[in-house]
Amino acid sequence: MRTLLQWALVLTVLVVWVPAARPAERVIPEGTTVKLLLLRQKSVQDELKLSPAECKKITDFTNKEADEVEKAMKLSKDERRKKLKELGEANRKFLKDNLKPEQVKRLDQITMQQTALMQLRRPEIIKALNLTQEQQRKIRRLRRDARRNLRKLLNETDREGLREKFAKLRKETRKKVRALLTAKQKEKVKELLGKPFKGEIKFEKLESAPKEK
Repeated sequence: MRTLLQWALVLTVLVVWVPAARPAERVIPEGTTVKLLLLRQKSVQDELKLSPAECKKITDFTNKEADEVEKAMKLSKDERRKKLKELGEANRKFLKDNLKPEQVKRLDQITMQQTALMQLRRPEIIKALNLTQEQQRKIRRLRRDARRNLRKLLNETDREGLREKFAKLRKETRKKVRALLTAKQKEKVKELLGKPFKGEIKFEKLESAPKEK
């Protein structure tokens, strides 16, 4: 088995580092990819009451998808975009086919709790919170700043204390987001998030499954 990807939960997004890619091509996954990354976490699996067989199925699927992502990163820009779109569709089908409605709902809540800044640009969330154009503009700027600062941390050669730096950046970003929302919007956010997820999210090193001969 060979090391394929390092996946870590940082700031308000999950980050995938593809070793084969150039630094500029490091990927910050979104949407269904984030949900699948969370599903690999034992704490999330326990929260959703997944069976050992279901957990293995998730591991096998995400390892396979990770391998495909690594291959996609070596393609041309247009081919890469097309391939990643196909993988996103495969992710959606996997989640739909393998989770019960109540599990989907709770996973959505956990995902929103872990990736708050990303969620604030979704049309349904914008509508639910009744975000103004000015708030949306400021959130987009915060998101750009967060991604830029995140990439700086990922490119640091000194890895000591990196987890603490991620935590600090995440806390600062969350504080800035909350400052943009009204009291009514904060109450709505609380409603959308559901009960707080208290499980531990760990940094994870993934390995690909052996190639079939």
